[in-house]
Amino acid sequence: ALGYVRIAQHYGFAMRCVFEDFGFQQAVFLEEDMEIAPDFFSYFADMLPLLRGDPQLFCVSAWNDNGHESLASDVRAAFRTEFFPGLGWMMQRELWNEIRDRWPKSYWDEFMRRPDVRKGRHCIRPEVSRTFTFGELGTSKGKFFKQHLRHIRINSELVDWAAMNTSFLASEAVFDAYLKERVRSAVLVDMSQADEHSGEHVLMRILYDDRLNYTAAAKKFGLMPDEKEGIRRMSYRG
Repeated sequence: ALGYVRIAQHYGFAMRCVFEDFGFQQAVFLEEDMEIAPDFFSYFADMLPLLRGDPQLFCVSAWNDNGHESLASDVRAAFRTEFFPGLGWMMQRELWNEIRDRWPKSYWDEFMRRPDVRKGRHCIRPEVSRTFTFGELGTSKGKFFKQHLRHIRINSELVDWAAMNTSFLASEAVFDAYLKERVRSAVLVDMSQADEHSGEHVLMRILYDDRLNYTAAAKKFGLMPDEKEGIRRMSYRG
């Protein structure tokens, strides 16, 4: 569609201006139909040293595709993901230097999710989104908006990220250790038992067969069931 061509070319133009003409080392890209959280800038400012310090990171995003009001609760939580979320995100000039000569004619976000672009790297994303899209009418013609996007929770608290300890995100190895500990400490439940803990803020571990049961799990918990370039939305080692 012509609209997606125009969007991709506009993004390419903006990146050339920011990184080549103005010489900035990093930039946050935000669409015009997005609302931002009170701590939007604090979040990105605190994540910037992590992005700079770890070559296994290629972006920081303010968005959680699965950040429904019923699912996302911890406004101080952040994770690494293999998925490129977009919708309010930061990258460095080094990444632009990698991709500028093959910038796509359209569908720029799908391009960013390609294995030859991501190269096994991760993106940092929050549990509770720091952006919210109100673009029900636009190039995508409201695709996913009524069923999904309008239910995404945006943070309303002024979190001081500079005072937070985010060292668990500093490297793949450190985050793996952090995540393993959280998984081990979680209560093991069957998917059919999950509702018994509703409203208890209990950390649960649910075992399932990805090939056979993921669609059912996604439907039960309100997750987006699709995948892009073989990666589930917001997944890590999925």
